[in-house]
Amino acid sequence: MSGSLLNYTWQAVVIYFLLAPSHGPCLLAAEPIRCSPCTAEKLLGCPAVPTGCVEVARERVCGCCTTCALQKGDLCGLYTAGCGSNLRCYPREGDSRPLHSLTRGQAICMEPAEVARIQDSQTLENKGPTENDNTEDTSVYRDPHSLHNRLMPPLGHVTREKPFDPTNNVDAQESTKAKNNAFRKKAVEQGPCHIELSRELDKIAKSQQKMGEKFNRFHLPNCDRHGFYRAKQCEASLDGERGKCWCVYPWNGKSIPGSPEVRGDPECQQYLALQEQDQTR
Repeated sequence: MSGSLLNYTWQAVVIYFLLAPSHGPCLLAAEPIRCSPCTAEKLLGCPAVPTGCVEVARERVCGCCTTCALQKGDLCGLYTAGCGSNLRCYPREGDSRPLHSLTRGQAICMEPAEVARIQDSQTLENKGPTENDNTEDTSVYRDPHSLHNRLMPPLGHVTREKPFDPTNNVDAQESTKAKNNAFRKKAVEQGPCHIELSRELDKIAKSQQKMGEKFNRFHLPNCDRHGFYRAKQCEASLDGERGKCWCVYPWNGKSIPGSPEVRGDPECQQYLALQEQDQTR
């Protein structure tokens, strides 16, 4: 899967939370995902701020309490304290699993200039091929606004072949057809989790517009780099509480029978192993 699709996947949601300054509002008013308000009851339940903090910051995502801000170079993520002022929580350069890092607190607090440098390098890396590139290396993930378009080449997609040779016209057409068929097959095979992710992203804004503050939890599929499901899936939360997690089959996203649904690690690998043992009997 191309780096641009990985980049789009996690940015579509967590960028709302992680790239805003720690001392600002949880989300800008114009953004489609809005946090629940911090009620007096929630604020009364906040623990005391630890002594000796270099800087105090509000909890990340939609938390209402304050805690010690993380400093430059500290590990950070969706469920950690926020980075200090003028710092951003961002995956390491070259991280092949940015969403994994952000949800598990393995990203890094860094300065905005460093974030911009990494984003620029990703942009250069994900640019389209040159005229000398082979058609098979051409990426279908070009439209920054649509995961569906990223998963399938546009209709009428024209591949760059060698200059037209009348004596080799039939062979050229067959070669182009074979390449396009293989290319489309590969894109489809990569996409079951990404297709669901695209649908869920489309639903989020509509659901919040309809339900308002009652819309506090949702599930965004956790996809691997090939577009299949990771065994561990978790519910996202806008009310400051950690959502439930459960186990699914990587190839179809359906829950594994007998596996738990918990607010923590359901240890999915053991349930996958049990299923594999049952199938071999």
